[in-house]
Amino acid sequence: MRPIGISFTFFSLLHLSVGQPRHHHAHRHKANRDPVVKRDRITVTDDAYPTQTELPEVVVYVDQNGNAIRTATETVVYIPATSETPQAAASTSSQVAPPPAAVSVASVEQPAPAVSNSTPPPPAPTEPAPEPIPSPAQQPSSSALNPVPPPPAPSGPPPSSSGGNNLHGITYSPYKGNGACKTADEVDTDFSLFAQDHGVVRLYGVDCDQVASAYKAAKKYGNKLFLGIFDISNVDQAVSTMSAGVNNDWAIVDTVSVGNELVNNGGASVSQSLAALGQARSALRAAGYQGPVVVVDTFVAMLAHPELCEQSDYCAVNVHPFFDPNTGANQAGSFVTNTVSRIRGSLSDQNKRIVVTETGWPWQGNANGAALPGMDQQASALASIKGAYTSNAGDVILFTAFNDLWKKPEAGTFMAEQFWGMGGRYSPCDE
Repeated sequence: MRPIGISFTFFSLLHLSVGQPRHHHAHRHKANRDPVVKRDRITVTDDAYPTQTELPEVVVYVDQNGNAIRTATETVVYIPATSETPQAAASTSSQVAPPPAAVSVASVEQPAPAVSNSTPPPPAPTEPAPEPIPSPAQQPSSSALNPVPPPPAPSGPPPSSSGGNNLHGITYSPYKGNGACKTADEVDTDFSLFAQDHGVVRLYGVDCDQVASAYKAAKKYGNKLFLGIFDISNVDQAVSTMSAGVNNDWAIVDTVSVGNELVNNGGASVSQSLAALGQARSALRAAGYQGPVVVVDTFVAMLAHPELCEQSDYCAVNVHPFFDPNTGANQAGSFVTNTVSRIRGSLSDQNKRIVVTETGWPWQGNANGAALPGMDQQASALASIKGAYTSNAGDVILFTAFNDLWKKPEAGTFMAEQFWGMGGRYSPCDE
């Protein structure tokens, strides 16, 4: 499919924010949605087609400032200029140049919804506030896209992980169900349950002494750590905490992330995220760490702002098929690889490494169209994702190690927020 660019004015409000919310160090998938009005057809005048032609195209809806707010697959009707009908002319208000990426995208201008960034604290008697940035966008159906193979392995040697490149990573949060911090012994017990099946373990922040606790467990069980600077206003302090937590043993650190979905959430501008990336890289190099430093954001933010990928040491993106109502569990792998292919097409260096830093499927909650939660569905989705990454398992990090009972269930996230633990697994301290 070829790229197209179209500008429309809608009288109805289409509300959809993108990604998975993280507030403080509590990571929650937060999707507050109003009903989305589905257009039956989008008409485009184009002499490249000698006769009227209908094709499915991936459409990126943007606000009046050009910021992407959702994607969808629409039927686009191409009509040659010589046969344009009054109805076709009325439906297309203006044409603009196609987007720069070699992907099929139509930009449709819409009023931007108001999005609340506030997140209630977890139900904890203390305030360690455990931390995906508001909600994932409706994403295009993978069945409507041209099938693509799994993303190619990086051209150069990737950062090594404890299991080489043949083990998938996993995300981990050191918070109890009541929101309190887990002890070092409880973190060790958790690692004992998942460490042997995964290479890299992704953390999101430096609170709760999690770097030191995870460092001890990772050394014991043979993992590497993907560390995170969640609060980009305290980059130097976070780097100092990391350095102390790993005893300056940077060999155990696979990657350090700067922020998580901040551009997607509106928590930081692109320039602020990139400035924090540069600051973190300098501080980490001074502390002795020479590995990759990356900005992590949603795929919608990365497509809209490829510089987030370009200036990172590799492209780190969160992709959650469950939040696309057109994607079933068995299509999860193709959805992820199609998305990665689109990102790759937007980059100047199309051999740049792309790592999916969050993807998974809930085992309990409410249905999201064709995306159904359940144990069988989760198993199918994870098998589909793993199958798409058999040759480069180290380029995907699965979400998540345990159910997150400290999160708040919300209708906007299909009451599934607490139940993304793979295999329905609870941390022993929550059983």
